[in-house]
Amino acid sequence: MRQKLVVPLFVLAAGTLAWPQSSARELARVLREKGLISQTDLSRLEQLDTEQSVRLLTSILQEKGLLDNTEAARVQNGVEAVATSGPLAVQSQSPAYAVQPPQRPQSAPAEGSVTAQSKFPATIFGTLLWNSFYNTASSNNTDIPLFASPNAPGPVENFGMTARQTRLGLRYQGPVISGARLSGEVEMDFFGGKAALTNGISMDMLRLRLAFGRLDWTNFSLEAGQDWAIFAPLNPTSLAEFAIPAMSGSGNLWIRTPQIRTEWRHDLGQGRRFLWQLAALDPNVGDNAAAFVTLREPKAGELGRGPAVESRVALDTSLGDRQAEVGVSGHWNPAKNVATIGTETLVRNFQAWGVGLDYNLPLLKWFALSGEIFGGRALGIFTGDIGQSYLAPGTPGEHGIGTRGGWMQAQFNWAAKWQTNTAYGIDAPELRNLTTGTRAKNQTYMVNLMYKFSPNVTFAWEWRRFLTNYRNQLAADNLGDHANMAVAYTF
Repeated sequence: MRQKLVVPLFVLAAGTLAWPQSSARELARVLREKGLISQTDLSRLEQLDTEQSVRLLTSILQEKGLLDNTEAARVQNGVEAVATSGPLAVQSQSPAYAVQPPQRPQSAPAEGSVTAQSKFPATIFGTLLWNSFYNTASSNNTDIPLFASPNAPGPVENFGMTARQTRLGLRYQGPVISGARLSGEVEMDFFGGKAALTNGISMDMLRLRLAFGRLDWTNFSLEAGQDWAIFAPLNPTSLAEFAIPAMSGSGNLWIRTPQIRTEWRHDLGQGRRFLWQLAALDPNVGDNAAAFVTLREPKAGELGRGPAVESRVALDTSLGDRQAEVGVSGHWNPAKNVATIGTETLVRNFQAWGVGLDYNLPLLKWFALSGEIFGGRALGIFTGDIGQSYLAPGTPGEHGIGTRGGWMQAQFNWAAKWQTNTAYGIDAPELRNLTTGTRAKNQTYMVNLMYKFSPNVTFAWEWRRFLTNYRNQLAADNLGDHANMAVAYTF
């Protein structure tokens, strides 16, 4: 009986993608109230536009046996028919990329997700991404430059191509246990380094991005594993910076890290919802050795002898058929700076901390503002302090480097398949905590153009300029331009 009710209702929704986005959300909420989808499913669906949510909902109901292959094909055919004339869906740093405003970095399944052909209820998703790039200055990383290296003579302009920002993932939708829906996810990309061979430049190694399990009740969730931090959760929209979020080192704080966390949601009515998140995290402050090693030694964060702690509160509300959200988050991590000079061991206790404000404001159907501002100390693990957490004992930064900054993005949805994002970001460490030659300020300007060729294929062109200042070394200050073309295929 439930299947007979779901099929006509859902096929009708798939054939009316021109409805406002609120209609798709309302359908998802009805299915949640009837127990046909979980709270996790609903939360993810509410982050997507109408077309994407119908595709995701098709996959979920097919996995649950509420839609057979023929019925799912009818829905997908309806989506395809409308997608050629419907509005462009734009999505941020999720593994299933289609073009959309910045969201909390969640892992919503891609359009056309592949379901494993077994009794194990798993979905395969991914984004195959090709990038070509041209740089006018030396930088910390050629294909995703975050800041300019100190100015020096010699040839610096360079060109290259890569596919190592490609992502692959596996999502599990399990049974209901004590009233909670069990789910889990593993996601990887190929940004883990290159083989030590003369031709190893294109033999990119797997890197773990996400690996977590969740229990979702109606208003409460419990999660353990590696996931995005809840502190400073948004990212600008970019296909040039896909493996490392855009504006990293220039005001965008981010990290995916082991943690255990809880989430509490409360519906305030009239399209408003309150969210509170609390987490205990791995106490890393960003001081691991750059050399390849297979062992882990205790660094400053681990020597603090306690977990890092984060919390975030947020309020989202309806603006017509769009959802706006404002959140405030914080991070705290005890740490111990230890160094041996001669025969003497120096120990300096310090606190890594940060406070941030994030916002996502779809002011018009074709225009949205989003961004973050923050202040804190020893935030190198988040690429704050331009990747510098603290300096050696006996220096001005021995108790951590203070910093402040942020980023802002303006998004324009010009037509059904075209979108432009323009953004600015800045990270400005406290000069009194720095020594000569350390990075003193980093700024990035960015503009991109995205064309959604089909529901699964997106072309993107991006230009970025980064300006980096060095403490008490004006001759080392440098700027560079990065041009990038990307082609993404999402499945």
